[in-house]
Amino acid sequence: MRKLPVLLALATLSLPCAVAQKVKVGYNKNTDFSKYKSYTLQEPGAPPTRPLLYASVMGSIREGIEAKGLVNRPKDGDLTVIPRGDLDYGLGTSSGVTDDSCSNCQKPLVDAGDWTGSQGPPGAGGKISPKGVLELDFVDRGTNKVVWSGTVSQKLDPNKREKSLEKVGAAIQKLLAEYPPKSK
Repeated sequence: MRKLPVLLALATLSLPCAVAQKVKVGYNKNTDFSKYKSYTLQEPGAPPTRPLLYASVMGSIREGIEAKGLVNRPKDGDLTVIPRGDLDYGLGTSSGVTDDSCSNCQKPLVDAGDWTGSQGPPGAGGKISPKGVLELDFVDRGTNKVVWSGTVSQKLDPNKREKSLEKVGAAIQKLLAEYPPKSK
């Protein structure tokens, strides 16, 4: 019986670590994700304000996607991955269009009626993501439709750079663990 208070205390202490990264994911339930073999990671137009954090974030995104078996292509990938967010690494300036090789460069479309998951369809919330949130949209290049979207939030301490880089990597890994959606 004396072990119970100790276990509760340990569980309480570990709680902030467990909930520090909040992930929300949504996807088009009619999409066959097995058909995607390659991706193009869309780089933001503006230079990053924090180059080291930016490089870490983009590297973690590439590593996480490639661990899923997708091959990186500079352009014309099956999927265009659009990162957005405000972790002070310059991704908040994305145009939101798949401009890697498109002919008309329009914003990706969403089949809201086919959307499922804890993350609403991109653009449904109508609000800008707060600081500390990274969003990834996976757009089918052939149809120009968002097929998967996810967000992860992570608070960072700019005074603890090494720890922040570790947290960013872990947050992205946790987000991409949800791609592709599990079959039901």
